[in-house]
Amino acid sequence: MYAKELGENCGVCEKESEKGFYLLSMWICLSCERKIVELDADDSDYMWYIKKLRESKMNAMLLQ
Repeated sequence: MYAKELGENCGVCEKESEKGFYLLSMWICLSCERKIVELDADDSDYMWYIKKLRESKMNAMLLQ
């Protein structure tokens, strides 16, 4: 886990947060990380989170 002095916008919820981590090129806040880890594949929000995480993968591929 990393702490940012000036906070950064989470790539999932888009809220500013000082605590979180980078997944590829996307900053993920601790709140979203908890939600993702606890999410069941049958949950109605599952595909929304998958879409957001795929955006991170695409961003990382474009930066190479």
